Amino acid sequence: MWMVLAEYYFDLETYSPGQKPDPLNDKIITIQYQRLSTKDGSPEGELQILAEWDLGSEKAILERFKEIFFAGGPFGFIPIGVGLYSFDLICLMRRMNCHFDLDLGLGFLRDKPAIDLKSTLIVMNRGDFKGYTALLGKKESGDMIKKWYDGKNWPRIIEYIRDEADSFVSKYQILKRQLP
Repeated sequence: MWMVLAEYYFDLETYSPGQKPDPLNDKIITIQYQRLSTKDGSPEGELQILAEWDLGSEKAILERFKEIFFAGGPFGFIPIGVGLYSFDLICLMRRMNCHFDLDLGLGFLRDKPAIDLKSTLIVMNRGDFKGYTALLGKKESGDMIKKWYDGKNWPRIIEYIRDEADSFVSKYQILKRQLP
């Protein structure tokens, strides 16, 4: 059976009640995604940003994203990112379970196709876990998100998201070219 594979840059920003991000307790404040070419990783559409301050609530973000994420079966939305299995997909799964009475669990994570570049970046960083994200060329760390959110500095958060997405997509294109 012929199946269309749809790769998407995927990331989310969260607000943590604690000092450190926690995928089990954080609130999702944005979900961003962009369709990428399966051939070379180039963008095939605009970066989409679903933000709590635009849609009104975390639940509204998730309602909108759920339609896209689950459309086309398991290969209709293949997330590509960094730390997907250690943070983003766990947080997404927990918050969807909370808002929609779903029962997404380890089976979901096992069966959901995704491309998590965390391990690749660690290998490229000579096996060092410290500083591997610097290889993406991000201008800033996401540590400021909480401060910007508390100050309702939405434009700064959007700027951070766009910079992060641009950095990731350009590095992903290099990896698609050089790794094979």
